[in-house]
Formats: sequence, structure tokens, C-alpha cells
Amino acid sequence: MRLSASAMLATAMTQPAQAGGPLPYDAPSPPPNISVAMLYNQFASATSFYTQHGTKLGNTRIQTDVPILRLVHTFSPIDGMAWGMQVIAPYVSFLGNQRVGGANLSHQGGFAEPQLSAFIYPVNNPAEDETAVLAYFVSPPSGSYNPAIALNASTNNWVNNLEIGFTHKIFGQAKGRRLDLQVWADGYVYGDTNVSSGVHLKTDPVGQLIVYAPYYFHPQTAGYIGLSFEKTFGGKVSLVDAAGTSDTGNRTNFTRIGVVAGSFLSPTIFGQAQLATDVQARGGARNDIIFLAQIGKVF
Repeated sequence: MRLSASAMLATAMTQPAQAGGPLPYDAPSPPPNISVAMLYNQFASATSFYTQHGTKLGNTRIQTDVPILRLVHTFSPIDGMAWGMQVIAPYVSFLGNQRVGGANLSHQGGFAEPQLSAFIYPVNNPAEDETAVLAYFVSPPSGSYNPAIALNASTNNWVNNLEIGFTHKIFGQAKGRRLDLQVWADGYVYGDTNVSSGVHLKTDPVGQLIVYAPYYFHPQTAGYIGLSFEKTFGGKVSLVDAAGTSDTGNRTNFTRIGVVAGSFLSPTIFGQAQLATDVQARGGARNDIIFLAQIGKVF
């Protein structure tokens, strides 16, 4: 069995395991025994698709709207280290007609795989505004997926994700006006996606680097504005069947820059937003705009 050209191009466009990624307020160590409910919404629009060799396919339109529900709960510290658990549930909607290189693509929205996670803070030094966090995410193949559809909300495979985050002030006062540097490194390992009997998609591991430089200009509300940078690489997708293994051309390889901002609106309600664009893509859609808004409530 061989997928159509348009289906092979579109197979790995959505990577639900990366939805609901870290934002600057994820870096500080949270208090113990609290719950946080967050609602995100991410809009992305692409008008070009780049092959793995860098060839641009114009006459492309990929638009998605992804609301994401995230619930976090922390527990009493372990050996002085804050820790907790969380669940992230994305829902993917495709907006209007979708096409790559002029070829219309069938599409099906729905829930992507949920992300189940535990995290711990081995480093927490408020005096230096320094923290380090380790998190593990697992996503079972339980989202909306139809192998006959070119664009799916889900990739229908197991995803394991290890995340390491580190933050430290560059200058300023730890509890006052300051510029922080936050670095997040992620590694994703994927299970196979079954397409039909004897046919599956194999996805290579993906690396991801996210860097934020938030300037906290209003310490009383933790109000900040800053720059963001994201780079992903890897994710080669191969089709495996009785005839052998063939490269679909899909990758998870893009470079993204943007601006971020956030503030607490009350002692227990906060908001964050990011506006970004892709400056490079290989083996996937290059997004002209990505807009993410988040509202959260601490209980």
C-alpha cells in the first residue's frame, strides 16, 4: 500500500504532543497543594509548505484553531523539592479548505492525544531567581484519527516526552524588575502509527529547544514582555509496508521567533499570550502566524 502524494505530505503536519508547551509562568516553582486550571487557544495559519530539501510548495493553506485545557495539581514537597502532576487535553479544528501545493486535502478535526505528566523541581533558589524543572509526559494513542484522511487531529501513536527547563535572571532584582533567561529542552520518542494491516508509519525522535527572555517590568503583578525562540529538528516519517520503507518527506524541522507577554490580573488569575512566526521549515508547513492566548486560575 502507498499513500497518495498529498496524504504523504500531510501525515505529520500536526504534532499534538507539543501542544500546550511551556510558557514563562511555568518556570517558577509553584506552592505546594494547589490546583491550577488553564485554558489556551492557539491559532496557526500557513500559506507555504517546504519539502525536506527546501523546495517551496505555494498555493498552500493550512489553518488550525486548537483550544487546550490544562489542569495542574501540586503536592507536599519531596526532600524539599516541589512536584506535581498535570493533564493536557487539546482539541484540533481545521478552518475551511486545506491544501498543499494546490492539492486539496481531506481533514478531520477532533481531540488529539491527551498528555499525562509528572514534574519536579530539583533546583529552587528564589534569592537568585533560579529554578530547574524536570517533567515527563506520555500521550496514549486515543485521539481522533482516520488513516483515509490526509489531515488528522491525532497522530494515533504513543508519544513519550522528557522536558528539562532552567531559568536564571540576567540582571535586576530577583523579586523586582529583571530580565530572565529561560531555556527549555524537550525530547520526543514516538511509537508507530498503524495505517492498515501490515502498514505503519514510523516517526524518528524529535528534539526541541525553546528560549524565552522575559523582562518583568511590573513585579507586583509579575507583568512581563519578552522575546521567544523555538527550534525543532528530527521527526522523519517513513512509510513501512511489505514493499519496504519509504520516506514520506515529512519532518518536524522549523525555526520560530516571537514575542510573549503576561501578567497576573488578580492574586489568583493570570494571562499570557504569544505571537510568533516561522522563519524556516523543512518537511512541513511554514506558519506565517501563530497566536497563543492563555488564561489561568489558581485554586
